[in-house]
Amino acid sequence: MRRPKLITNYSHLSDGELAVLATRTLDALGENTNFPDLDPPFAEYEPVAQDYLNKQAVTAAGGNLRETKEKDEARTALITMMRRVSTYINNFTDLASVQLSSGFYPVASPSSIRAPRPCEWTRIRASLRPAEILLDFPAIREAYEYEKQIADEVDQNGQPLWQSAGNSSSSRGNFHAPVQDGVTYYFRVRARNKNGVSAWSPVSSMRAMVKE
Repeated sequence: MRRPKLITNYSHLSDGELAVLATRTLDALGENTNFPDLDPPFAEYEPVAQDYLNKQAVTAAGGNLRETKEKDEARTALITMMRRVSTYINNFTDLASVQLSSGFYPVASPSSIRAPRPCEWTRIRASLRPAEILLDFPAIREAYEYEKQIADEVDQNGQPLWQSAGNSSSSRGNFHAPVQDGVTYYFRVRARNKNGVSAWSPVSSMRAMVKE
């Protein structure tokens, strides 16, 4: 019987894909009780992952040479950290459900059927119509639907308080209304097909400006 394992080398991922995985694993490991002696511990993993997310967000919008170099250094550090954490989990348990609770990706069997891959980026733009914002994200070929979430508030830890923004069958023409002037809106999306749902995309944000 094939022993389940997690992927340990994530150097093949694009910057956007690595950001999605970093967000996914931070969410999964933050309060996970399956790995009481995680090595390295979450307290060491979290700042490395967050550092990459911060620097990747800057360069995703077009950074300078210094910012790009800092992002690349943070990427290398995160990939190394991910290898250590996922290797520990592989050695810790051969229960697929426990492994997958970490947020890391499994080594797929040749016959596996996959859920859609996650959207690598999102963007909020101003609309020509008043009190409206436009929601951009890339099309995922294997997806037949997208689940959108919007937040206009954050909790005491600065995390968005998500609300459903509906589902869409297309990545084009998505918008949210009405919005309030001066309020910062956060947006994320995930793809869906008959085999499951993807991880959530990276989060984008924008402060709305509503003209009188």
